[in-house]
Amino acid sequence: MKTKIAYTETIDCGSVSLTDIFRRARLWASQSAPDNKTLVDDKETGDFVTQGHVTIIVPRSDSNAGGIYKFAYVLAIECANRKYRASVANVEYQDGNGGRTVALDVFSQKAEHKAAAADLEGKLKEMLADLQANVRDYKAF
Repeated sequence: MKTKIAYTETIDCGSVSLTDIFRRARLWASQSAPDNKTLVDDKETGDFVTQGHVTIIVPRSDSNAGGIYKFAYVLAIECANRKYRASVANVEYQDGNGGRTVALDVFSQKAEHKAAAADLEGKLKEMLADLQANVRDYKAF
């Protein structure tokens, strides 16, 4: 069985309480991706899960036909012990023809999809970096 987790990271938030880490993560999600669907929102356990989409536009070039690629993902944020773990999982390409989905590892095997897969990797890493900036490095008012 292949794992469907694309990226995972655990971030130590110092002396920040579970409640504050959870609140910051939920606030970040509502501001950074308001169209995402919330799947789990449990402040008691510190679990927050959201489902969203990333669109990648690859321009046409001599070596690439280009195109618009839409990917679905699930972001799970688990808060515990003054840390949070963010996992991006179930990353799938959504084919516009009939709504078929293709797992990321299968999608990225084709040479013509390498540019889109690389751009997607960059976008997902940016998302996790933005989450960290808004949770661990949160600027209180």
